[in-house]
Amino acid sequence: MADTHPSETPSLLLLHGLGATSGVWADLRAHLDWAGPVIAPDLPGHGPSPWTGDYTVGALAAGVSGHCSNGEPVIAIGHSLGGAVALALASGFFRPLVRAVVAIGVKVRWSDDDVAGMAGVAARGVRWFDTEAETVERFLRQAGLDGVAGPDHPAVVGAVTAEDGRWRVAQDPATFAQRPLDMGGLMAAARCPVILGAGEHDALVSRADLAVQTDRPRIAPGRGHNVQVEDPAWVVGLLTEALDAADRRPAGSPRAAG
Repeated sequence: MADTHPSETPSLLLLHGLGATSGVWADLRAHLDWAGPVIAPDLPGHGPSPWTGDYTVGALAAGVSGHCSNGEPVIAIGHSLGGAVALALASGFFRPLVRAVVAIGVKVRWSDDDVAGMAGVAARGVRWFDTEAETVERFLRQAGLDGVAGPDHPAVVGAVTAEDGRWRVAQDPATFAQRPLDMGGLMAAARCPVILGAGEHDALVSRADLAVQTDRPRIAPGRGHNVQVEDPAWVVGLLTEALDAADRRPAGSPRAAG
């Protein structure tokens, strides 16, 4: 990525998607030469993070905001649900001062069946397994990583847990009860440059969906939903673009179209 100056480099905030963990960013981090701090929290209710019972985008933004100092300048990269959280943080109502957002694979179009299906998954509650291997397989599938990352991927660290000889995914099932996003509202509220992207074959969001929100959606050729694992170099390119955009605009000024 482009050269940066340590004294001028903001923190990098990495926000994973629904069902994943902060370890999903390991491939991206291996491609980075970032001069500033890198903050990669587990979203509330995911991995080792506490279960809170409130997993709305605003509540998740408040939760991850606590990992930043008040007024700390950050570039936020969010995947899927994490992208929506990054956009919420960009409103300026939370602790970090978000200088630019890269949001990848954010689902912007929801049907009634989508909402009902997510609520149904949440209502089924915790599912128990007899072995760690079965549980890891379940985690990879519900995180959308099946076929993309194996059981030895860093995303698996902290993703499953054992209790009384049985295993379960560490994630709170209630996190799945997500409501449709007001993507237009999130974009309008952002006080910084925003870049929206997705994989060409992402089943959750299309180029046409993103084109409603931005005049230049970034599409990773041949990639699926978890672009940060499939093609981390492509995401680093978006990060370089976001850093350049942040440098060109005063902090806290209204965003330009991405």
